[in-house]
Amino acid sequence: MTRQLKTKRHPLKKWRLVQACGGSAYKPEGNLPAVEDVKRKTLNPFRPNDPFEMASDRHGSYALVFKCTVPFQVVTGKLGPIFISGGYWIYVGSAFGQGGLRARLTHHLKPSHRPHWHIDYIKSAMRLVEIWTTTDTAKREHDWAMVFSTLNGASRPIPGFGATDCMCRSHLIHLPRRPGFSNFKKQLRTAIPEHGPLVRFDLNKGPLDGVK
Repeated sequence: MTRQLKTKRHPLKKWRLVQACGGSAYKPEGNLPAVEDVKRKTLNPFRPNDPFEMASDRHGSYALVFKCTVPFQVVTGKLGPIFISGGYWIYVGSAFGQGGLRARLTHHLKPSHRPHWHIDYIKSAMRLVEIWTTTDTAKREHDWAMVFSTLNGASRPIPGFGATDCMCRSHLIHLPRRPGFSNFKKQLRTAIPEHGPLVRFDLNKGPLDGVK
């Protein structure tokens, strides 16, 4: 059962959500909780040594694997209100700016009080369970989004999420089950034989499987 929306405790955060949507009123449907109500209990603990301390300063691409146990909705910038259902959500991106993968993962592991990317609006309401990275010199976020979307049960129900500057439908993929790293690698290698090495970080264990 979802909890009743409560935002009076967080007037500043509610104001930011409304402003991010161009000033239109934030009107939740039904009794779905807003992101402010969920994130206190589900925010993944920020641990300075794991995993970005082990990540490279080099440029690369990445996937964030989230688990959502409490469905919610939130106004997400110009996309407006979006609904996040239960299950697993994978967000893919690239880090080719200053600081490379280390800087970008550092950002994603911290709460974003002033959201910049679409993922900043929803990440605190879910549990980040894994991070997959590659230091391939090509931007692979588009390829990864396509491969993730071919996995069993995958869907991309929020058009434009994280993909306002490309032709992809979305860089946020929903899966009913936790994605398998080995299966993803296999399909990725089939599609792109020259793809560079991948590394999987489990936030409870650190770096795991790699591929040469």
